[in-house]
Amino acid sequence: MISNKYCLYNLTRRSFIITSAQAMVGLTFPVVSVPQSINNTIISPPQDLTITKSIPPLFCAAFITPDAPGQGGQEAIVARYPIALVAQDERIQFKKWRDLVRHLNPNIILLAYQMVIEETTVPGPGHDCLRQINNSWSTYPTGVVPTVGPINKLRRIYDPRYSEWRSGFMAACRATLKAYPYSGLFLDQCTVFDRAHPDPQVRAEMIVALQNTLLELRSEFPTAYLIGNSRESWRDLNGEMNEGRIKDLAIEMQSFAGHVSPRLELYLRYLYQKSDFKSIKDEMEYVHSLGGLYGACYDHQHVIWPEAFDEIMQSFK
Repeated sequence: MISNKYCLYNLTRRSFIITSAQAMVGLTFPVVSVPQSINNTIISPPQDLTITKSIPPLFCAAFITPDAPGQGGQEAIVARYPIALVAQDERIQFKKWRDLVRHLNPNIILLAYQMVIEETTVPGPGHDCLRQINNSWSTYPTGVVPTVGPINKLRRIYDPRYSEWRSGFMAACRATLKAYPYSGLFLDQCTVFDRAHPDPQVRAEMIVALQNTLLELRSEFPTAYLIGNSRESWRDLNGEMNEGRIKDLAIEMQSFAGHVSPRLELYLRYLYQKSDFKSIKDEMEYVHSLGGLYGACYDHQHVIWPEAFDEIMQSFK
């Protein structure tokens, strides 16, 4: 999973909401001319999902390879969480791992990791579909194809305006959700990078195209939990995740009428040493006061359970 440090569009959640609202009512923001070869049909959002039970406000990121050194044997601790973000890998060791987690906690909400806007080498049936997209890259007028990520692992960016990307992404989500009884998807890099194109009008078109595709996704999977890894608020998702940007949390977790119920806004804290546990309780209370769900980890391959989490779970029994 990649943080959104490359998302330099600098839209606050509030300004994004206003811009999206303008875009949805006749595509009125700022006079965008979309090429006819690109499908930007608006899809009406479904009614809100209903909450069937209370969800304790905790989650974990568990992108674990069960047979990798130092990563095995974590099923019991993952199963303590009400929500877990997990790999979409369908190899037998991954399926057995998920089966054991669900056996230990039949009520756990497993959300499969699904890349949105970048090319990816991560295994899985959904990502296999994305890798079949060959002609939908963001491209500058000069012909340059922009990339994101560390210098040793640069990745190209999809242009969500193209019907090939839209079809490929929808096929990817279908394949992932069909491969295992997940409760929904964790949509990584659910955003439009500033570096996707130098022209802000083109980026505005990309935002509209991505939003419309998310509406289509919700229409096809009305009961799925859909959470985006994004600074922006997206209509018809249950919420978004903030990775360690505590100073932005109050803005990013503002109530958004376009979300569906249950509202699932996530905050993931990255720890560097065990002494960081001391600050978890106060930080967690702050996240909860904003209506968010809290998670903490050293990395995505090793799940932890701070003592402060026991009090939260006890209050929901």
